[in-house]
Amino acid sequence: MAELITEHTGSTKTVNVTVRKRHIIDGEKQFATVNRNTATLENIIAAVHKNNPLISENIIRTVATEFKIAMLEKLQNGEGLNLFDLGTLYLTSKGSIESENPTAEDVPAFGVGFTPSKTAKFSVSDIEIDSLEKAETSPSIATFTDLSTNKTGFEITEGGGMRISGERLKIAGSNDETGIFFAPVLESGKIDENEENWNKVSKLFRNFPKDLSFFLPDIVKAESKWFIVVRTASSWGSRTSSTLKTSISKNPISVVSA
Repeated sequence: MAELITEHTGSTKTVNVTVRKRHIIDGEKQFATVNRNTATLENIIAAVHKNNPLISENIIRTVATEFKIAMLEKLQNGEGLNLFDLGTLYLTSKGSIESENPTAEDVPAFGVGFTPSKTAKFSVSDIEIDSLEKAETSPSIATFTDLSTNKTGFEITEGGGMRISGERLKIAGSNDETGIFFAPVLESGKIDENEENWNKVSKLFRNFPKDLSFFLPDIVKAESKWFIVVRTASSWGSRTSSTLKTSISKNPISVVSA
């Protein structure tokens, strides 16, 4: 039988880390998230074969498959598993029970948890950080599209619709403080920073992380120029943070006649 060809990647003992804030839970504290670099079964088979070249990869795969079958049988029997002294895989039941006299039907569905062993924890104690980056959480404006002409650029038709494309754009949070705003352009070409002069979009008909679509406010007339301000408290999923995040377009848009 032909030898299996598997990919072996050596261990560099380095990881990439992203630093981000969890505004809802921890305010302004920052936390590091290790970016996952998962070794596949092919990688593990190759590593075992490298350490034990007299054992073929076919045999290693067969033994690994038998271990998997046996472990699943143990889980299905309601048993926890000691995974080669690296930690314990065990059954969990997450969720609350409302009934004062619960029956078996009231118990939430079973899941699986894992507790690492001291051996596993010690094995990662000397890993070094290869790269460190700070997670971007503010909205990012990429392009504007005139929905009357379907053209992308910095000209938008008066009284028509407009789409903003980008990243992390979804509007969430206080209706008064968040939204899309048209900020006047001063004679100097800079944005009017007096927010009392800004004009807010009244309603969005698309509100997604990569896409905001809406009709121009009535006050936005032809032959005028405006900076676009996106302000949101969106965090992740449907959650909001206590911190407002703002993005201002690098260039103003020009409103043209229909």
